[in-house]
Amino acid sequence: MLYQVSTVDSGTPTDLAQLPTVLKQPCCSVMASGQFVNKLQEEVICPICLDILQKPVTIDCGHNFCLKCITQIEETSRGFFKCPLCKTSVRKNAIRFNSLLWNLVEKIQALQASEVQSKRKEPTCPRHQEMLHYFCEDDGKFLCFVCRESKDHKSHNVSLIEEAAQNYQGQIQEQIQVLQQKEKETVQVKAQGVHRVDVFTDQVEHEKQRILTEFELLHQVLEEEKNFLLSRIYWLGHEGTEAGKHYVASTEPQLNCLKKLIDSLKTKQNMPPRQLLEVTQPHLPRSEEFQFLNPTPIPLELEKKLSEAKSRHDSITGSLKKFKDYLQADRKKDENRFFKSMNKNDMKSCK
Repeated sequence: MLYQVSTVDSGTPTDLAQLPTVLKQPCCSVMASGQFVNKLQEEVICPICLDILQKPVTIDCGHNFCLKCITQIEETSRGFFKCPLCKTSVRKNAIRFNSLLWNLVEKIQALQASEVQSKRKEPTCPRHQEMLHYFCEDDGKFLCFVCRESKDHKSHNVSLIEEAAQNYQGQIQEQIQVLQQKEKETVQVKAQGVHRVDVFTDQVEHEKQRILTEFELLHQVLEEEKNFLLSRIYWLGHEGTEAGKHYVASTEPQLNCLKKLIDSLKTKQNMPPRQLLEVTQPHLPRSEEFQFLNPTPIPLELEKKLSEAKSRHDSITGSLKKFKDYLQADRKKDENRFFKSMNKNDMKSCK
């Protein structure tokens, strides 16, 4: 039967009012009393569909129904309709959701599902359908009380599952202690290995920085030497150009003078005999009288400095070539020795 509820939030029947407290108890104690759950389920049955209340509502007379069930009755009337239980006239649209019952229904259903799931988890003997309470050490099988008394296991070492589990738990604990000690030792060995790796990588990084620094210095020395040689060549080129200009400036007047003398003689050559004799009688210019004053095109000092620059350049490049040949030959031998035990992929990654 359904208890009558005058209001939604108060006046709850005794059994239903105590349900929230009961539901807070451990699940095992609630599941142990299937009759209590069944009794609670009877208290939340809809009197119309005879099933657990779905979306429970309360009408003015205090009775509770499924929302869907009471709505179907309400829709067939106009202003009032009669309660299916007490036949009291109830105003239409005077339906209120009962949140307390709604919560209780959900909790009862959760208890039922938990109880069913718990029963499903309890394995039974496939042969006798009895609960398995024993464990056979010889066969490694779970037994019911019938199997335990059978001839197949009568002479075997059989104990309660809890006792057998305690024995294995002791063995497991011993193994855990041994493994924990090994774990401690492994952690120490690993720490030492990691330290060696860190030291090695630090040394590698230090050597890399040393190589970069020293070769940068070598590059700097070579760059400075190159700039020095080029600066001397640029200076010699400039001085040679200036000497050339001076040479041209010195020889040009002499060429002009010689040209004028040639032109003068050509003019006299074409004169009439009398005029020619009159002009040339005092003095006939001769080619031997002209002397070309040839200045030095490039000063000896510049040629000497160019020779010194070439000599220094040849000396440096010669030394570098010998050093390069030595480095290449030595590197080839070192590569063969260093990469001898590596495969091609390792060599590619190193290069």
